Amino acid sequence: MDMADEPINLQGYFPFFLGTISNRWTTTSSRLYLEKFGIGIGEWRVLASIYSLGQVSSQEVVSLISMDASAVSRAVTTLAKKGFVKPVQGKFAGRTKPYELTEKGRELYVGIQQVALRREDLLLSALSDDERRTLIELMRKVMKGLGDI
Repeated sequence: MDMADEPINLQGYFPFFLGTISNRWTTTSSRLYLEKFGIGIGEWRVLASIYSLGQVSSQEVVSLISMDASAVSRAVTTLAKKGFVKPVQGKFAGRTKPYELTEKGRELYVGIQQVALRREDLLLSALSDDERRTLIELMRKVMKGLGDI
């Protein structure tokens, strides 16, 4: 039997687990954040990136979280319209205008952060502290390998 005729054993195939976990996490997070806070997962990821980096351009957010540039641009536009982010004052070359959180944006970040961290604890509740540290260490190694693909 040719290898192409053999089905992939999904229970031993890392991309299956990665995609399934990511898809379910994204779907449930987006629904929850929309209901509780009025923004979806894309806006949350951008908001968290700006919070983490301070003043940041859309391109820097794209590089940080590997999200589609047009999705980041839409998220920044939505966040700006809702008063959660604002452009940094000053002149900047081309499309590199950085954004920063407003006070309202920082308050939103703190509210969602608490929910996100509680959900992470629930997701990882079957793991010991050592297993959690190992999992994160392994995921960092896997992420580094993305550059080779």
